[in-house]
Amino acid sequence: MQIDWESGHGPLTAPISAAGSALAAAYAANAAGAAPWWGAAVAGAGLVGSHIAGRQSGAGRSELVLRAAAWVGAGTWCSWALVDGPWTTNCLAALATGAAALGTAMAGNRAARRRAAAAQAGEDGAAAYDGTVRQHRALAQEWAARFERVSGLAVQVIGIELWEHGGGFTIEGRLPAGGYTWRDMLRCADGLAGDARLQTGCTIEITEGADRGSFLANVETSNAVVGEATMYPDDYSPRSYNDGLQMGVHRDGSEVDPVCRELCAIAAARRGAGKTNLMHVWLAGQMRMVDVLSWVIDLNGGGIALPWLRAWHNAGRPGRPPIDWVADTPERVLAMAGALLRIAKARKPGYANLQIEADDDKLPVSPEVPAIIVNGDEIAELYSTKARKNPTLRKAGDLLLQVVELARAVACNVMMTALRATGDVLEEPQLVVQSGLKIAMQSDERELNYLMGWADKISPQDMPTPGTGAIKVLDRPARPFQAYRLVPSLIAQIVTATAEYRPILDELSRRAAGEAYEQRWDGTEHMFGLAPAPAVDQAAAEQPVEERPVREGWTDPTAGWDKPADTGAAAEDAIADADATLRRIRGQIEDSTSRDPDLDAQARAIFEANGLAYTRPASLDDAQAAGSDPREQLVFEVVLKAGPDGIGPEAIRDAIARLHPDVQVPHAATIGRWLGADPRVHKPRYGRYAVRPDEGTST
Repeated sequence: MQIDWESGHGPLTAPISAAGSALAAAYAANAAGAAPWWGAAVAGAGLVGSHIAGRQSGAGRSELVLRAAAWVGAGTWCSWALVDGPWTTNCLAALATGAAALGTAMAGNRAARRRAAAAQAGEDGAAAYDGTVRQHRALAQEWAARFERVSGLAVQVIGIELWEHGGGFTIEGRLPAGGYTWRDMLRCADGLAGDARLQTGCTIEITEGADRGSFLANVETSNAVVGEATMYPDDYSPRSYNDGLQMGVHRDGSEVDPVCRELCAIAAARRGAGKTNLMHVWLAGQMRMVDVLSWVIDLNGGGIALPWLRAWHNAGRPGRPPIDWVADTPERVLAMAGALLRIAKARKPGYANLQIEADDDKLPVSPEVPAIIVNGDEIAELYSTKARKNPTLRKAGDLLLQVVELARAVACNVMMTALRATGDVLEEPQLVVQSGLKIAMQSDERELNYLMGWADKISPQDMPTPGTGAIKVLDRPARPFQAYRLVPSLIAQIVTATAEYRPILDELSRRAAGEAYEQRWDGTEHMFGLAPAPAVDQAAAEQPVEERPVREGWTDPTAGWDKPADTGAAAEDAIADADATLRRIRGQIEDSTSRDPDLDAQARAIFEANGLAYTRPASLDDAQAAGSDPREQLVFEVVLKAGPDGIGPEAIRDAIARLHPDVQVPHAATIGRWLGADPRVHKPRYGRYAVRPDEGTST
């Protein structure tokens, strides 16, 4: 029990204290032989002091009267006690009666004060409510007129909510009859911001309303959230993969925390826009999840994982490593991708009973069977046109694509970033299509719309500073947000606070991953700062990757051309090698210029001059006779299979090369010319081609 010595007396303790003090003072004065008038004098002095103190503390009139009555009563009783003695029956009875009266009066006075305070609070609340109603009514009238002025629609404003953090408000509007939707108002967002004279950097965000005929307008009047660094929350309590992954805050102050249980993610950001910080935020959220293992792919020396691993090492290596596996070389990436695909395939039949018991078509993740998230920094290292020429990276990228396509239900996921949202970086359309979570950080309008889609009307003005961006979950409208900020000191705190959260890979998945997983930490001392980073072989890094020959035992077909021509099998081999050379020459020519229409004739003349008979395939001759190129149909088939979101020319070339290795891959400009002239094809997005819906169903 702790006594609060600073608290005041109440209706019970105050009378007891006053009566006890008066009795003690009267006893002492009576024993000293003091004159009776001393009691009245001391009480008078107390009355004056109490009155002055009460006035200074703001006491009301009733309380001052009560204090004065108490001092007068105390003084009268003390004078009487000095005459008859304090221990007489009458004196003690009078003292008890006075104490009881004082307590009753104090209780009544306190109740009266409470009633007065409640009444005043009610009046203040009513006044504040009236002020809020007047403010909301004025805003409603102002914005109803603005909506009609800018959009031409008679919008009814049915609700306004001021943001708790300040800096803006949300308007709920109801559109008039006539088939209008929130997207009709979305087209007017910039005009509304200009009409409202919002300061630079402040925008208006139009989103879906309660029904198809209404909308919400988030009006940002000051950069109270977006544009200012918001540090990562200091709450490191455990979470689950089924909870949201905390990333930042929207303009209205609501948290950005999409549930990524079934979502692959791709984030595009130019240099300095906050891509690396966003990846650290992803990892921080994963550290708090007790049923998630984080893997990292970073071909730039594993840089994204280094702050986490070194913070863990410097803290004394508590618990388990924050990153379970890091791949920093093409060979390690291939090993990781292969292991992840094997895990995904093993989990499907291996945990079928677990899904049945949970009555779910998804694997129920837990610390015993954790989810695996591969965090890939800079996707161009795997999926750019240049990277796809490297057989190791190409195979690793293909394996990861299979994981994206097959492993949703078994909790094997991929989250990656890219410097640019363009076709040469995001060449593989499947990765973009299957990414249910798309994030763009401070980029130009063309790349924003390539990633998000033109219908969402996201513009660079929505992301004025580094760390700001837009996020799109599945088919919901893209929304601007401010990413949380993470610095090395916070990373160290998170690593220590979540050290005991990390699970271990389940036995079934460990067996499927095999030796690659068991040896994942071999030769990684440099990641913990225990050894220098491996030296980069500049010669190997700069050496171009040669295209694989068509058949085994390939030799230079020009070797031995000064000798008599062979016949039979040797001649056939020479022709096959010449075909491979021809395809390689064409590829080199097409990379730098347009195709030479006389190339076939030139090559045939070279072969015939050296005694080799060259015969064009019949299909090519038939196509030429019909006035068309047979590859044009192959291009159309690839576009048809790509679906309604479409596919880019470079991705079409890659698909033809994989599906038809014996066919000369047409140049991107040629593909664009064919598709542009094909009435069955249209462009759903910039730089992408798709078959028109009516054509796709009839083909």
